[in-house]
Amino acid sequence: MELRSKILIVDDNPTNIEVVEELLDDSYDLRSATTGEEALQAASDFQPDVILLDIMMPGMNGYEVCQHLRKNQALRHTKVIMVSAKAMTSERLAGYEAGADDYVTKPFDNSELLAKIRVYLRLKSSEEVSLLKSNVLSLLNHEYRTPLSSILAVVELLLVDDEIDLQERRTLLGGVRGAALRLEDLFKKVLKLSALKSGTVRLQLGRGDLCDVVGEVTSALQSKASQRGVSVELDVPDSACATFDRNEILGVAESLVDNAIRFSPEGGVVTVCLSSDGDHLCLTVRDQGEAIDPAYLSQMFEEFLALDVVHHTEGHGLSLAIAKEIVENHNGNIGVESHQGSGTCFTVRLPAVAQAEIEGSITSAQLLREP
Repeated sequence: MELRSKILIVDDNPTNIEVVEELLDDSYDLRSATTGEEALQAASDFQPDVILLDIMMPGMNGYEVCQHLRKNQALRHTKVIMVSAKAMTSERLAGYEAGADDYVTKPFDNSELLAKIRVYLRLKSSEEVSLLKSNVLSLLNHEYRTPLSSILAVVELLLVDDEIDLQERRTLLGGVRGAALRLEDLFKKVLKLSALKSGTVRLQLGRGDLCDVVGEVTSALQSKASQRGVSVELDVPDSACATFDRNEILGVAESLVDNAIRFSPEGGVVTVCLSSDGDHLCLTVRDQGEAIDPAYLSQMFEEFLALDVVHHTEGHGLSLAIAKEIVENHNGNIGVESHQGSGTCFTVRLPAVAQAEIEGSITSAQLLREP
């Protein structure tokens, strides 16, 4: 299984779309749209890496589409290449002013278009990693200082005060341990997300049953749920076969279930469900907590969700950002819905594998995907 970059083709002429699809289909995951309105919806759902955008379309034209795209923070790194028969300098400038990254004139040279796509895919990846590093530095400036100050204060106290009794020493050292674990967790998540975004993670893919993963996660978190007065209910079939990196998907499921438990009210129920929509297996985790502010829903899987990164106090948005990267590395997708009165539901969709493939496979065999 190979992770493929995502390209959205926008053109009101189906023949033009077919030409581009024939050129790109072997190397990229493709979607298409024939109107500006369709393009905006597809871009929001598909989250493409590159958009090939025609200018002359009925209704909303390419310039207007590009302007709307640039207002969507979730698509801020998506590269837009305008593809048009218009070749005048003024038209190119209008495209750049609308927010396009580049401009290709029809009829285009296949080699040139492919080269531009590769360049902008590399640039998008580089920009994402650079932004992550910048946010990490801002975060560390705040988050590193607080637990480190606590650690140093306790250590200095223990060094100068010989009269502290054993029980008090243990309490103080417990606080030191908690602060150290908080720092360790932060660094682990930052390093993990950086590796995922830079494409250096090597997935260990094997065919297996997601029911086993869900069962392991819910069993491991049962004690935490009980302590919070939350019950966890499972709704899973006899088997749910897929190809996945077990450790990575285990981490995704654990993050989602743990998150649901933490934000559930006492007496609440967390429902974990596995189902199939044909080509994909769907893992849903639903809680009964307060609804998420609609203004944040489209940004839920972005690291450092708060508008001001230094105001994060717990989680930093890293776990959900990591989950999104892992799921997309499996050629799947993750989404969230949240409504007042019905709680929040996270859904992970992974490509399914037929039961016959599972039975005919060598369970110890692993498929490796090069980054």
